[in-house]
Amino acid sequence: MATATATKERATTITLSRSALSEALADVLRAVPQRGPKPILANVRLGDGLLTGTDLEIRIDREIDYHGDALLLPGHRLSAILRAATGDSVTLTPKGTSVTVKCGAGSWTLPTEDVAEYPIWDPKDLKAVCRLPADQFFRAARATTYVCDTESSRYALGAVLLEIKDGNPTWVATDGRMLACVETETDQAVDDRDVLVPSKVLTIVFGLLKKKKSKINNADDESDDRPEVDPSFGSVQTESNNKEIRFTLAGCTVTGRMIEGRFPRWRDVVGEPEGEPSVIERKDLLQAVNAASIVTSDQSKGINLTWGKDSLALVGRSSEYGESRCTCPTIHHGLPGCTKLDPKYLSQFLSHLPADEQPHVDVYIKDPQSRVLLKCGPYTGVIMPLAEDA
Repeated sequence: MATATATKERATTITLSRSALSEALADVLRAVPQRGPKPILANVRLGDGLLTGTDLEIRIDREIDYHGDALLLPGHRLSAILRAATGDSVTLTPKGTSVTVKCGAGSWTLPTEDVAEYPIWDPKDLKAVCRLPADQFFRAARATTYVCDTESSRYALGAVLLEIKDGNPTWVATDGRMLACVETETDQAVDDRDVLVPSKVLTIVFGLLKKKKSKINNADDESDDRPEVDPSFGSVQTESNNKEIRFTLAGCTVTGRMIEGRFPRWRDVVGEPEGEPSVIERKDLLQAVNAASIVTSDQSKGINLTWGKDSLALVGRSSEYGESRCTCPTIHHGLPGCTKLDPKYLSQFLSHLPADEQPHVDVYIKDPQSRVLLKCGPYTGVIMPLAEDA
């Protein structure tokens, strides 16, 4: 991990590496609001070897090699300066209620606030939940967070359930219409427990790993069709005290307040596979689903799927856009049957599977009124059918 080296000049000026400060700032700004009821939260705190940002629900701490007096810096404004500047180093000179930033040929004097007023919290009595290799964590977070429903008030559907059973973590997310589940393994002896992880917190950790993934591929974008996180990034440690949860990864911690509420009885929804599955190449199925869904609309969003002996037929139809008919070959045909699904959910499940996971998916269907079960290695998906007139 790149860290900033810092020195104090004449006891008031701090010199930092521009690139290292920019990298640390980009991480912590994921938790810093640009506007809000408390203007002080638009700042980041520099001190105690950390750069810190928070919105009072999430706190991000990033290691930085500065151990002098703590100060506050306007986070987003400083980020804009570092992007526009061209120098290799940046100096910060705090004086009263302002700080002067110098970088390259530019100089900026920015208003700041009293560091003693900055509201940060330190969770107490955290206990280990699990420790996962960074690539496993990346895959599990990517395959579940997209399902969460942050608007739900009946259940805690805005969270991913991290269920530790027999020492192994299972990740589960649902919005009531679709469910995604991933089984993982930990190298740490932990007690069985259930933890509801806010999807916003998990998305931030996933984003930090995603950024690292782009770097190892020398990519300017963060596309997900590339190799997973480099194992050299180590593990992600998860700790909780039932009120807060903390994730620790290379040089960074993400702390969040947990969601209260009940999670649906997801094992009852998944159930056990029944009968023989139809086995289909993932790429073929995704292509057929996307093609068939072209003519769907908000009023007629479903596509009909009919399994035959050697292929799957997909039909989409709407009064606004017409009709589509596509076929997809099957590797192995299971029980014949038909169902109607929202293609969005089927496409999402297939799109969020890792590129190097097994190339085919097992599809279990029972009847038009029952859930559709999809399995691909440690990944499970459940999609509830639509009514025939949907």
